[in-house]
Amino acid sequence: MLVIAMETQSSPPGRLRWTARRHDDDESDATSGASAAGLFDTVFGALHDGEQVALGFDCPLTLPVAPGHAGPDTADNLARQAGDRPGIAELAELLGQLATWRPWTTVSTSLSRWKANTSILVWEAVPAAGSGGVRPGPAADSFFRRLGVAGAEEEPAAGTVVNLAAAASRRAGLFVDAPELARPAVSITVPSDLLEIG
Repeated sequence: MLVIAMETQSSPPGRLRWTARRHDDDESDATSGASAAGLFDTVFGALHDGEQVALGFDCPLTLPVAPGHAGPDTADNLARQAGDRPGIAELAELLGQLATWRPWTTVSTSLSRWKANTSILVWEAVPAAGSGGVRPGPAADSFFRRLGVAGAEEEPAAGTVVNLAAAASRRAGLFVDAPELARPAVSITVPSDLLEIG
């Protein structure tokens, strides 16, 4: 399992900071980078070796919509409109490259579905209340903490939503379960204790 967390919100256009960690890695063994090309190579290599990959983004991946408007057309339109936002643009670029070089890749935004049989999980890294943005290292550590908690699955959606990550996957031509378009992406809070030491 390879967990990658990205910092896109405070990066200049076309750049992103990312950290990749395996379950048995300690902090000194983490891989990191600041380019989309390096990110793609890392993700592609892990998938080629048969690993599951979890991609964490520091931007909102779930948007509320009016009741009755959470269908595939709305999801596609919102994904298109959000396509140039930091985080969503990098996600779309990565998924587009994977669709070219590995079109059978399956993407999920559901932790339980990914654990069962999916090659890529896209998740949202959220800063703890009162803190600033999240950095890649602490976000990856938070993912492993959440994964290690028994019964830590998605929380139910509050209201009607569109999942931008699922829509971006679908627009790229990768397989994603249609019901995920109207369900929230898994969201993992980065605790303040990790933010302070990360």
